[in-house]
Amino acid sequence: MQSDYQAYARDLFDKDKVNSKPEALKGIRVLDLSHMIFGPTAAKTLGQYGAEVVKVEVPYQGDHWRSSSYWGKFWKHANPFWQFMNHSKYFVAIDVKKKKGKDLILQLAEMSDVVVENFSPGTVDAWGIGYRQIKEANPKIIYASCSTFGQYGPFRYMPGWDLLAQGASGMLAATGHPDTDKYFKVPDFYGDFFPGVYAAMLIMIALNARERTGLGQYLDIAQAEILMRALPHFTYDRATGKELGRSGSNDPTMSPSGIFKTADDAFVALAIGSDKQFLGLSQAMKEPGLADDSRFTKAVDRLKPEHAKELNLKITTWIESQPAQALIDLAGEFGFPVAPVMDDLDISVDEWRRERGNVVNFNDEMYGDFVLEASTTLMSGTPSRIKWLTRPLGYHNRYIFKELLGLTEPEIQKLEKERAVGYWDFKVGQRPPVYYDIDNDPLFNYEK
Repeated sequence: MQSDYQAYARDLFDKDKVNSKPEALKGIRVLDLSHMIFGPTAAKTLGQYGAEVVKVEVPYQGDHWRSSSYWGKFWKHANPFWQFMNHSKYFVAIDVKKKKGKDLILQLAEMSDVVVENFSPGTVDAWGIGYRQIKEANPKIIYASCSTFGQYGPFRYMPGWDLLAQGASGMLAATGHPDTDKYFKVPDFYGDFFPGVYAAMLIMIALNARERTGLGQYLDIAQAEILMRALPHFTYDRATGKELGRSGSNDPTMSPSGIFKTADDAFVALAIGSDKQFLGLSQAMKEPGLADDSRFTKAVDRLKPEHAKELNLKITTWIESQPAQALIDLAGEFGFPVAPVMDDLDISVDEWRRERGNVVNFNDEMYGDFVLEASTTLMSGTPSRIKWLTRPLGYHNRYIFKELLGLTEPEIQKLEKERAVGYWDFKVGQRPPVYYDIDNDPLFNYEK
């Protein structure tokens, strides 16, 4: 019966049927005025589920992440990180500091459902494209301002980054091992990506409210406040008068638990959450007497610090004698939880993720084959999809200006001469790959 259910589920979420199914957010238009990671991640998440996302950038400059790579690595004249954050969007380059450029952005906002921005608080308002200005022309707009500390308060003018958000949220204080003065940043940019996906959820909540009321609203979304929602520490401290403390690589609610090195120099994560699981582990270790030891029989006793420490020492020695795959096999046989500690290369070639369509080899017209994350969550009726990878700065100018704004070719050329709109310069990340024939690209030269 179980195999029948798995076959049913596999067919229900068949990755080969994704493009034949409808998109959940088809008909929703998002004007993406954001840059870097936080805001673009929110807009990309909406785009994956069918929203039409129009990303606005500064001509001849673009989003900072186009040409920036902290690791100094580029791929086909593009930053792979940029491809990860901004696929499936339309790319236009408009200068908001030119009056005609600002007018174009306002026109796009008037016909959009959502605006996303993540500049310093007050910046877009000063440019004349903030919520106060846009709601006058479009009262139904859902306007999401993404920042580190919020639109008002003592830190609102402080520059904000992932690391600062992790610090101000309490996250950094929860990292590291007990009885040390060292803290660890959660990589890579967790303080941007997690709030970005969370922001997409908040936008959807606001869109749902608009369905019932017909009213738009302003969303003040702060990274530090979102990250705080993943940490119960402050409520524990208030309730008990004690610090919850740091637990290193152990799960403080389970014993034994931790990250352990195997005989073949791999690592596995292990966390025993029930007495039945502990019995299975002790049988796999060929030490069934452990489960009968009064110190370890019940979970509450295993959690006592001295007992947990002794158990972890035993587990460390045992796991050091076992290859990683053997441990996975034993876990399946005896019913205790263990998982491999996978790195980015492991994930990119993982057969299970490929089978589920969670990691895909996407073949793009401009860039060719690229390994990318696909579904955030499998949905049987309206699955997410990748439309295309990113495009050069201003690539969709003609398509968006003609199709949405009704501009003519002479009008676009006039805007180009006035530098109210523009394209790329030769900087890596902005331009198309050198092998690509942009002059004969039908979308870049749309109805030219």
